[in-house]
Amino acid sequence: MEQKKQSCFQPDPRTWLLLCLLGIAAMLVIRSEIGCLCLFLACLFIHLLAGKGGKILLYALYYLVFYGIGWLGVRLMDSGVAFSVSSMFSSIGIVSRKVLVPLSFAICLAGEPTGSLMAALQKLHLPKAAGIGTAVVLRFFPTISGEYRAIRSSQRFRGIGVGVLHTLIHLPTTVEFILIPLILRTTKVAEELSASMTVRGVRFSGETVSYRPIRFCWKDAGLLALMLVAACTVLFLERSGVL
Repeated sequence: MEQKKQSCFQPDPRTWLLLCLLGIAAMLVIRSEIGCLCLFLACLFIHLLAGKGGKILLYALYYLVFYGIGWLGVRLMDSGVAFSVSSMFSSIGIVSRKVLVPLSFAICLAGEPTGSLMAALQKLHLPKAAGIGTAVVLRFFPTISGEYRAIRSSQRFRGIGVGVLHTLIHLPTTVEFILIPLILRTTKVAEELSASMTVRGVRFSGETVSYRPIRFCWKDAGLLALMLVAACTVLFLERSGVL
């Protein structure tokens, strides 16, 4: 059983980083709705090949939700609703669908062990401070998300923001009661992360050792090539007028 787990393909952290950068570049140049959908499907296929198929349905659900938000914005615009409201919904739907592609790769990168991530970034000849800073940033958002959930649980225990209707009626007060402790806790977390970076030797040079082997194999190259081919094909078809 252990041999089977060891034989499973685990992409190099650099692969997720390069896929994220490719996704950002592709979404900046691809304009059409069908082109973005094709690139999103290619992204899901890459996740499936990389052994990350557990979240494919969740990503597809997010895509459908954001598509519905964008469609709602367009319908509101056609029905003569305030332009600011309709354009807001439309922009949220379009931008969120595009962000899903690089964000899905960034989530996989954030899930890598800190030691493996730092060792991989060091193999890219990045400064040690940059590697530690990147690792801290990737861990920062899940930490803040956990703090937000803790604040919301504490508020519900005290009867604040219980239910959607109560939250909407007392929206300014609820937002205030969320933002103030969240900002204070974020400042505390930032100080703790800064101290952690100092303890880990951000100011000193040295080689980072990872217990997991860091090597870029042909499967990693295949995932990158698949993403690059998909992006170039969609861009070519879009420029040709097919999409």
